[in-house]
Amino acid sequence: MEANKRQLEVKLDHECIYVFERKEEMAPSKFRRKVWQILPSISTLMCLPFGIMLGWPSPTYPTLIQPGAPVWISMDQSAMIAGFLMIGNTVSTPFSSIQRIGAKYGIIIGASLITIGWIVMWQARDVFWLLGSRFLIGAGNGFGTGQVKLYINEICQDSLAQTMAKQINLYVFLGVFLAFSYGPFVDFRNFSIITSIISVLVLFLAIFLPSTPRELVKSGKMTEARKLIAFLSPDLSVSEEIVKIKERINAPDNSISFCDLVKKESLRKNFAIFACLVFFQQFSGAPATVVYSQMIFEKAHCPRPEMCALVYSLMFLIANFYGIFCVPSHNKKYVLLFSSIGVSVLLVLNIIVLVEEANVHFWQFTSLVILLLYILVHVVGLGTVPFLLIPELFPKEVNKIMVQFLIMSNSMFALIITKIFQVLLTNFGLVTPLCLFLTVSTFSIIFVIIFVPSKSNNKSNNT
Repeated sequence: MEANKRQLEVKLDHECIYVFERKEEMAPSKFRRKVWQILPSISTLMCLPFGIMLGWPSPTYPTLIQPGAPVWISMDQSAMIAGFLMIGNTVSTPFSSIQRIGAKYGIIIGASLITIGWIVMWQARDVFWLLGSRFLIGAGNGFGTGQVKLYINEICQDSLAQTMAKQINLYVFLGVFLAFSYGPFVDFRNFSIITSIISVLVLFLAIFLPSTPRELVKSGKMTEARKLIAFLSPDLSVSEEIVKIKERINAPDNSISFCDLVKKESLRKNFAIFACLVFFQQFSGAPATVVYSQMIFEKAHCPRPEMCALVYSLMFLIANFYGIFCVPSHNKKYVLLFSSIGVSVLLVLNIIVLVEEANVHFWQFTSLVILLLYILVHVVGLGTVPFLLIPELFPKEVNKIMVQFLIMSNSMFALIITKIFQVLLTNFGLVTPLCLFLTVSTFSIIFVIIFVPSKSNNKSNNT
């Protein structure tokens, strides 16, 4: 009996070792899991064609306003065409948090709208085609961006998801740079064809994105869901994660609506501060200078305005990269104050340069240098900080509605200031809209000093 017992123990030990070794052999490496989590972040590429359309007006308008253009437009129509991208973005943003269809299929819908929009632009015959194209692309981005965020949060671990989510804006600004890079050197049709190809490739990649654990559980594919969770998070209990996913699916939405936000006295003041910061962000001029950058450098008598605009877009990209990854570690109020003062000083210098015609009599690139510093200082402060202040000014259950408000108000304010800039530029020249920007940025200095808190007051909001 004793001998048989020992043999049985040895046999069990060998079987346990064999099973352990097989698990080790079958378990994916940590590097492989990280790579697998990063690959689905290609969903953020959906924002690239939108960014190209965002930068499309600057290299395209100088051609389209000329007689004999493939699609002729007037200068008055240019701001309206630019604004339809923002209208589409605004209209679709409230629907971007819908989870009923699944994040993957939401991304496919957004990418499809963007692709159709670029094909419409390629086939454009008159201004109404341009309006329809811009609206479709804006709508695709407004809806798809929210779905991309949902997808990343469902497929990636929290630490990685935060980094991946930051790529969304970077791809938008990279798209702007690409538009400035090849836009001046190809005609209207070829510009649209190139970007249509990019959009089709992004749509193709979106179709082959893997489903998230939430989508698999919701569709009843429990075996696949368990395998995916075990692969992504081998240190966690698969059963517990399945239970948590089911609870999240069935849990009611505790987010506060916009009406509830306005009703709460403790949140109204912070909302007013936030709304004013968004106003200062847009009306201090950055959106209009990006849309009309090539025309601005041409009117400022800078040589090779298309190359000046390209350098301007590169600085815009670099400044946003710094703002997204580096500014969060700084004191937000001090960054805003530095940005508001810097923007005001640089606008004053640029007005003096234009009035004294320094680009003609002194140095041809004076306005270029000043505008490069302007967009740098603007983006790292006024352009970035309002978004970073959301978790500091508001409790967690308000974050979703405030992000949507930021996107929608940004789009509408950008539309309005772009139209105002176009009217002032056409009727009074370049100095007048710069004076308007200077007035707004000067008021922003006073506002930041008086109303923006130095530290987070989120604790008081939560109580």
